[in-house]
Amino acid sequence: MHVNNTFQRNSNLSRVFETVWKNQNFSRIDIARKLELYRSTVSNIIGTLVDSGLICEGERGLPTEKGGRKPVFLSVNPDFGCVIGIELQLDYYHVTVVSFDGKSLLEDFGNTPVNPILLDKPEELFIDFVDTIIKSLLQKVNALPVHPLAISIGIPGIIDIDRGVIKNSAPFRLKDFDYASILGNRYGIPLYIENDARCCSWLQLALNKYADKKDFLCVLARNYAGNPLLTYPESGEKGIGVGLSITMNGRIVTGRNYAVGEYISRSWTTYQKGQTGLPEAVLKTVDTVDDSYAEWVKDLFGTLTMMVPLLEPETVYIHGQPRYRRDFILEIIEQSVPQFNSVVKNCGSELKIVDNDDFFEISKGAALMCIQKLCEVQVLETEASYSVLNWDELFDLHKRSLEKSLLEVNKREI
Repeated sequence: MHVNNTFQRNSNLSRVFETVWKNQNFSRIDIARKLELYRSTVSNIIGTLVDSGLICEGERGLPTEKGGRKPVFLSVNPDFGCVIGIELQLDYYHVTVVSFDGKSLLEDFGNTPVNPILLDKPEELFIDFVDTIIKSLLQKVNALPVHPLAISIGIPGIIDIDRGVIKNSAPFRLKDFDYASILGNRYGIPLYIENDARCCSWLQLALNKYADKKDFLCVLARNYAGNPLLTYPESGEKGIGVGLSITMNGRIVTGRNYAVGEYISRSWTTYQKGQTGLPEAVLKTVDTVDDSYAEWVKDLFGTLTMMVPLLEPETVYIHGQPRYRRDFILEIIEQSVPQFNSVVKNCGSELKIVDNDDFFEISKGAALMCIQKLCEVQVLETEASYSVLNWDELFDLHKRSLEKSLLEVNKREI
């Protein structure tokens, strides 16, 4: 009975928080009607969220036709805390600190620091990457008016987000790395890692929360230059890497092996290295020669043409390409892959090429993941996902953040 009561409480907290997060100017009565819950239940849950500081009360609306009290509008409290989002690649990193109402408070970037002593120890090198970046952020983050309550990192690779394991990340040479046991609470607050393409989906879910867009395909096409200090084969490949993320009915699809979205183009053949079957001469010049880039665009959208009818997304988002390429991409599609436009039209979908000139979309998506994970109602019969921050743990983190600065590693320096 205790388990069921706890589950019901946490489920109600998630559902009510999600309703406030996704709806402006909602009152207790609005929430009760939308969720079909008793008003007393909603009042108790809102009381918990207000007392914790996560939800705040705002202006009063108009009274009903029958009179009575004016409804009080509710919103997520921007002063509750923040999440540090990091995109980590071999050659660079980007940081976005996001408050719990979804607004960016800080953006930062730098070259990925490499400790040459650890080149032959990929797990230790990865930990050192994170340690060094977090240390570089301490002064800036601690100067913010709100304290960080979680860290979320987006990287390329296959990530078991439910167990806290990097199953495979070729660029970082990590395989079955149990990061949760090593990094999970290394900095005094929870740390999570997510696939970088799926971070794009978390970003789009947040950006479209008022529109309640639930079905879309995110394509992350990043230009990689490599890191000259890392000379192993996986790090030396230049060009464009592609990752996919599928969102259906508001849920990001990971698959039974967490490998949904590992991209292989229609031109790829058996034993071929990389993601496509394009000639090596094209791949080596794809980001410098227009003709090579055009071949890559044709290959990508020829592959996506087959996916759109299968998934029927509302929108296909293209992330990662610079703004100046947008018109060229559309021109190549129109001239060389007109069937893509046809299937998009037939499925009632749309193509959106996301402006990527600021390059903070993955780090922001990583941070927003932690906040939106609070909205997930866990299945009672399954083991709790590592990626979901427990409500009581969140309240305790907030309480402790008011008493002392976080990001302390048990009184030792990183």
